[in-house]
Amino acid sequence: MAGRGADALQERIGSTSRDVIERVKAAYFRLAYVQQAIQVLQHHDQVLGEMQQIAESHYRVGQGNQQEVLKAQLQHTKILQEITLSRRDEGQLEAQLKQLLDRAQDSPDILAEPLTGRVFPYSSSQLLQLAQEQDPDIHSQQAMLRQAQSQVALAQKEFRPDFSLQYVYQNTDRKFRDYYMLTFGITLPNRGRRRAELAEASEKQERAQQELRAEIQRQMAEVQQAYVAVQTSAEQLRIYREGLIPQAAATFQSALAAYQANRQDFQTLLSSFLDALDLDLQYQRELADHESALAQIEALTGVTLP
Repeated sequence: MAGRGADALQERIGSTSRDVIERVKAAYFRLAYVQQAIQVLQHHDQVLGEMQQIAESHYRVGQGNQQEVLKAQLQHTKILQEITLSRRDEGQLEAQLKQLLDRAQDSPDILAEPLTGRVFPYSSSQLLQLAQEQDPDIHSQQAMLRQAQSQVALAQKEFRPDFSLQYVYQNTDRKFRDYYMLTFGITLPNRGRRRAELAEASEKQERAQQELRAEIQRQMAEVQQAYVAVQTSAEQLRIYREGLIPQAAATFQSALAAYQANRQDFQTLLSSFLDALDLDLQYQRELADHESALAQIEALTGVTLP
């Protein structure tokens, strides 16, 4: 029974280790998103500066109005605000990562690599099988069930009588004959007490079986949910790369050329600019969500994706 309990505790250590690794990965992917978002905001702010210069030139020659320049300045301030908030998030995530990695808080900053969507080679059925075979939480519940089964087996053996055999030898220092005694004893169990102990052990075994089934169901549901999230995210990333982002960029370039030729108003140009900016940020956020879902699958199934 003690050995089974030790096995369960050992599996909990593995579960805690995987949880910490998943937290490290999740924080790293969020940091990568924030740092990439800052670069996206800075790039689009430079483009906005060019738009503002065109609006100012139109205003100077009487082809535009001051409101267009003010709108460009307002949007520039909003982007600066977003960059400031992202810098705050970046600092908080770095502090969290350094804590998890046991690094000093005044150590060099952590610069994440730009995220790229990793290929996911597993099917749903493969992941479910791997989770049952390798998940430490399931293994811990299985060890606890084996411990409960050992307790039931021990309680059943307690119904048997206990036999004892004792041998005693005493040296009397030659004053008397040496003393020898052989004793055989038998102790009959208290069957009422033993039945109560067996009932308690059986109840613990049944509870352990139910907890194991519940843990398997919970883990399977989490694996399936993470798998669906990964598949959906991969499709979303493809739509961003092949459709939304190129289309938004083409729309903006068309609107910019039309505005430079004074054939389109500034509000339409600004709207297409904001669409392009928003889609670029959404793409980076989707990348981070995709990688975080993969990290969850790695923690649940024990696989390591390249």
